[in-house]
Amino acid sequence: MTTEIILSIEHIVSEFKVSTAAVRAWVLKGLIKPVRREGKGRDGKMWFARGDVGNLVYGICKVCGNGFRKATIKQRFCSTLCRQRFARLNPDRQA
Repeated sequence: MTTEIILSIEHIVSEFKVSTAAVRAWVLKGLIKPVRREGKGRDGKMWFARGDVGNLVYGICKVCGNGFRKATIKQRFCSTLCRQRFARLNPDRQA
């Protein structure tokens, strides 16, 4: 039996320091899916897996391997230096 930590939107906002609007946008875009719902409509409460949210907020740099907090969902590098290093080492690929 595996135990999974689930969080409500309010817990996500307080723990990960993101806005409620950001969490709702992630849900609308399909980036995270609720693992459980209580109630129906706008008043219904949604619960999400903590790991899914963590994967959106934190990342691993593709160059140096360090962990970092993402400023945007698409961010792949921890710093400008790593992004530039990747561009120099891979001129045929877009950073």
